[in-house]
Amino acid sequence: MNVCGFQIEPIFTVKDNLDPGWSWISDSNGWTGFHLWYMFQNSVTIRVEKEEYTLTEGDTFLFDLAQNHRCSHNPQKPASMFTVYFHCDRSLELQNMLQSGKVPRRGHPALFRANMELFEQAVRPLNSQTEIEMWLAPIFYQILSPQPEPSPSHSVIAEICRAMDAEPQRDFPLELLSFESGYSPNQFLRLFRKETGTTPHAYLIAARIARARHLLLFSDYTVTQIAQILGYSDLNHFSSQFYRKTGCYPSQYAAQFQMDPSAVHK
Repeated sequence: MNVCGFQIEPIFTVKDNLDPGWSWISDSNGWTGFHLWYMFQNSVTIRVEKEEYTLTEGDTFLFDLAQNHRCSHNPQKPASMFTVYFHCDRSLELQNMLQSGKVPRRGHPALFRANMELFEQAVRPLNSQTEIEMWLAPIFYQILSPQPEPSPSHSVIAEICRAMDAEPQRDFPLELLSFESGYSPNQFLRLFRKETGTTPHAYLIAARIARARHLLLFSDYTVTQIAQILGYSDLNHFSSQFYRKTGCYPSQYAAQFQMDPSAVHK
């Protein structure tokens, strides 16, 4: 597939729920090319050369496998992530762009989780390579598009979005967010909508529902427990918000996959 002038060849795509004892040293397998990671849950630490990166939920990381990466996570909180291993026809150019920061190694792209969830739903059946590439193309476009210099407000909003994605169970009052960002409430709302296309409240609800969907599919928690984990004191309120976002109630969402466990793409 051609993305931003690069011919991308996906070798494999996989959703990993990591074992507690997991660690990874990229030189140990002798692979060439690139990895793209997207963090679904918890965190991973990556060390490359003299740099150290911590990926939390919603973060992406682009690996140049010509460099050695040492990766680990907290065994008490095993991470879950999505991996694409791919080759590129202009490897040297992409390596140089990574080194210069024109393509950031670590990012938190807007709407990336939505794209990943759409991709995961699309490839649960065994689709053709053409279909897989069709769904992967917009994901790679977000990663490989030239990055403009972020404005100060962009950096502030990105950090707030990161906090909401990482801890959606928290309350994020507008007064506190505007105070911490250094803007008035009205200015903050205007900037947040400009950067994300939505309001802080709507963004937080979307982050909660995204976490709820993950927990419904990949945990043993009941619907009531998930509502409590995500900060809902009223189960009916949680269920109605979930319905508005997904078109079904939490119990229905979980049941459709219990009936066919093989439908969940690994």
